[in-house]
Amino acid sequence: MGIPFKIPYTAEAAENAEKASPALPEAPKTAPVEVEVSESGHTERKLSSSILIPGHPDTIPYLAFDPDMLKAMYEQANYLRRKDVKEHTRSGISKDDMLRTVELLQNVQLLDPSVLLTTFDFYGVNTDLKKDRVRMTGYYTPVIRASRVQTSEFPVPMYKRPDSNVPNRAAIEAGALEGRGMELAWLRSKKELANAQLQGNCLVEFPDGKRQHFGFGGSVKGKGGRYVFFTPVDDQVLGCGFFPLTAGYSVAVDPRYIPIGSTLLAELPNIDPSGKLLGYTYRIIFAQDRGGAILTTKRMDLYCGIGKQGLQEARKINRYGRLWLMLPKER
Repeated sequence: MGIPFKIPYTAEAAENAEKASPALPEAPKTAPVEVEVSESGHTERKLSSSILIPGHPDTIPYLAFDPDMLKAMYEQANYLRRKDVKEHTRSGISKDDMLRTVELLQNVQLLDPSVLLTTFDFYGVNTDLKKDRVRMTGYYTPVIRASRVQTSEFPVPMYKRPDSNVPNRAAIEAGALEGRGMELAWLRSKKELANAQLQGNCLVEFPDGKRQHFGFGGSVKGKGGRYVFFTPVDDQVLGCGFFPLTAGYSVAVDPRYIPIGSTLLAELPNIDPSGKLLGYTYRIIFAQDRGGAILTTKRMDLYCGIGKQGLQEARKINRYGRLWLMLPKER
């Protein structure tokens, strides 16, 4: 994915998207964690979540920037500078700390392990699983042929969310939205619609050659899972913060525990074409999206790109690895 596009963000759009997003259950209440200064130089910081445990990886290899990482950092910094982003998160992490983390990274052209350890505090993500490993999965943007009108080849509607009187999933699938003008496009099959709903986004190709990105537009509960609606977005795939996602670097998290705008060090599984685990690769990634299936800290979902290549990359990731949240050392 190329470096940066314009961001189709407005305060009104963000407010509407927030209203449409599925409500997350309240995170369990935990006592604040007080982190004391240690001999390793770890600085005092109070967090309101016992999920984040002070401590860095045993070893960190040299990490180098690439254009996609720079793009992801650029978008993250833009997001954190917005006035509508809350100053403090549920986890007790401040917007200022998250922004300083990105700004510090932007000033380092070669990520020397010793520089990382003297510049940042690391917090291991506690999952209650063996060795605190996180299930790491991937998602992508399917490319789907579609029509603007219903035909025998394209009989399945892809809906936007109604402003009011939203029926449940069973009613929608029985035709409750027919005749209300909610159709964004018509697809060839329910299977293609279900995949787009699972991924939370898609890129539609119309018969005249024009393309349109559609992002998550809200959902409604029902037996068998949520029914996902879509909304048109401007020439790119957007995360829940209304900023572009970057393949290989943007990750969906549960924002009750890991705030949107967080910078993370991930131990990503390295898989060969046959599916064999060869080892792990360390990479700095960025919390820029959320997902209905991403609940608690036991799972994260890495965005892998568009079309067949994105699908191939997403299929490689379904393994476990460790995750650390990065924050700047206290001034």
